Amino acid sequence: MIRRSVVIGLDGVTWRILDPLIENGHMPRLASLRARGAWGVLESTVPTYTPPAWTSAITGVNPGRHGIYGFIEGHAQNERRELVHSGRIEAPTIWEMAKAQGLRAGVYNVPLTYPPRELDGWMVSGMMTPGWGERQRGFTSWDKGSADLEARILKWVPDYAVDMSADWERDWRDAALAERALAILQQRYTVLDRLIQLDPPDLLFTVLETPDRLQHVYFRYLDPADPLYDTEAGRKLRPQVIECYQAMDRIVGLLDDYADGGGALVCSDHGFTAWESSVHTNTLLQQWGYLKLKAGARLMQTSAARKAISLAKRVLPARVAREAKNRTFAAVDWSRTRAFASPIPQQGVYINLKGRERLGVVEPGELQGLKEAIKRNFEELSGPDGRPVTDRVHLAEDVFEGDALDGAPDLLPVMLDHRFELDDELFHKQPITDLSHLPRGVHHPDGIVVVRGPGAKQTSGLRGSVMDVTPTMLYLGDFAVPDGLDGSVLSDAFDTDAFNARPPRGTAPPTSGPRDEGSPYSEDEEKQIEESLRGLGYI
Repeated sequence: MIRRSVVIGLDGVTWRILDPLIENGHMPRLASLRARGAWGVLESTVPTYTPPAWTSAITGVNPGRHGIYGFIEGHAQNERRELVHSGRIEAPTIWEMAKAQGLRAGVYNVPLTYPPRELDGWMVSGMMTPGWGERQRGFTSWDKGSADLEARILKWVPDYAVDMSADWERDWRDAALAERALAILQQRYTVLDRLIQLDPPDLLFTVLETPDRLQHVYFRYLDPADPLYDTEAGRKLRPQVIECYQAMDRIVGLLDDYADGGGALVCSDHGFTAWESSVHTNTLLQQWGYLKLKAGARLMQTSAARKAISLAKRVLPARVAREAKNRTFAAVDWSRTRAFASPIPQQGVYINLKGRERLGVVEPGELQGLKEAIKRNFEELSGPDGRPVTDRVHLAEDVFEGDALDGAPDLLPVMLDHRFELDDELFHKQPITDLSHLPRGVHHPDGIVVVRGPGAKQTSGLRGSVMDVTPTMLYLGDFAVPDGLDGSVLSDAFDTDAFNARPPRGTAPPTSGPRDEGSPYSEDEEKQIEESLRGLGYI
């Protein structure tokens, strides 16, 4: 008898927010699930961002093997930078692993599943799907009729939204975002409920994007340890945000009930923390002598010029603002620049390597020494208050391994437990901008995990990686785990005797389906998606 296995993905959630909600009775289904199983911390990828993290969760491998590092391919030197999509994933996915074992899969709202892939079962694509704010199209795949499934969803929920937009620059001022979030969560419940009745899958992998959007905007109003928690604004907004977490809990209950005698795994792709400052990486590299501007470009470092750039980011359409930002990189003297910042989601630094970068000048023999020198610069960096701000600096070879390294930054600094986020802007006179007066949040590597199912024990000390999600999901359903994954079954979640009596079964890795790396987006669709990414501070 096939045993169902369900992943309930809550994008960006952290125990810092969930613990007080559980203690106050707002999330009884998650509390019940946690009480019946093993739970703890799930560590995200480096970089700690949605595209690499969820892709690692659905493949069981590190970004060096699946090739996804951010939302957009390329960096400041690329003449054209394309949005990332499902055709760029270079490793076998959970639905391909299911198909190889004769299992039906349901994949719901997982980021970077557009265009939806062919599978035995159904898929409803999530973040990075076009159609923002208007009637959706092309967001489903079903081996019984993709167009039919899409029509059914639009009949169940005529105003169905494939993703939830947010604007971290404006939405923190009132509860409008929370009101939209609640409506979308009600849509998610309806669609999931109908889907699992229409075509019950053996493996069900779902993601709710809502907590990430709420925490980008309201995080410091939700964390009881934060100074902004007990402010008037925090007290006013918090009840409406809590309603959203209660709606998420209903979905947790729906999916836990669906798993029934099988297994359920609740997880997040990353956690969250307070966003205290922006670190202008290119400004640091310029001060250290690694990035050079052309003659006359320093005029852009005046206060008036910086304010004009900031205004453009807020009021211009995202594509226009990004193109304007890209044009600022024309001020870089690439012939004398040895290092430059990655786009924001990559959270790193690229060496301007000859033979790899279009305008590269650094000889391959100089690469390692230059990386070590920049690493030391970061390690010695102090903030405005004179205190050190860098926790560690990852080198690419320390965190990535595989044949899909194109796009990986050479260095990835971690600053003050991720509360300082790196950007790729030019023309800042000071390298660090304080944002601590705002309630916004930023990604942290400590996400959550809960494992409930046959053989699971009750413990709160579980610790794993997002790469462990796929192998653990397969094990919970008593299915075989492909050989050679970077992740492994979370054995500490299970009673020792039960785990030894039923050890994981291996199987050959599945053959990946055809990959189509060509962009599936029209120009208008790109503009639409970039607008949503800008609202989250990602571009």
